[in-house]
Amino acid sequence: MTRRVLLGTGAAVVVSAGALAAAGLTHRLDDVAEAVGIEPTPLPDPEDSRILRRASKATAALLASLEATAAAHPDLALADLEVIGREQLTALGGTTAATDVAAPPADQGAALTALEDAYGLAATQRATDAGEAFSPALVRVLASMSAGHVQTARQLRRLR
Repeated sequence: MTRRVLLGTGAAVVVSAGALAAAGLTHRLDDVAEAVGIEPTPLPDPEDSRILRRASKATAALLASLEATAAAHPDLALADLEVIGREQLTALGGTTAATDVAAPPADQGAALTALEDAYGLAATQRATDAGEAFSPALVRVLASMSAGHVQTARQLRRLR
């Protein structure tokens, strides 16, 4: 190998490394990867993972409360709301593992009011989480969950 080839190769390596470093610093590395045919997969933001776990845990608790109320008051039409709760939990990647919840009030109206209040609080929490999330996909899921919780609270109010 001649000295010119060696110096040319070295210069090309240095320029390429510099370009990759500059792309990384300017947050254009994904664009560079796409330009050469690589499909970049972004790493999840650690804060989003924390928000996702919190939302999943809260949704599991809501579902457990809903199921406990449905069991205590079988004449209430809560089956559709339970299905929605399970779908939301699945969307978050959560499980329906046993969650300890307080027994619902014996009075049907009080039980519905307690559930309505819980869903109202959850709607506010999911809206706050959506405002804090980084990932656009997570923001959409949390925002639609918040809207779903508001709708569930309204449905519970209609059952009273």
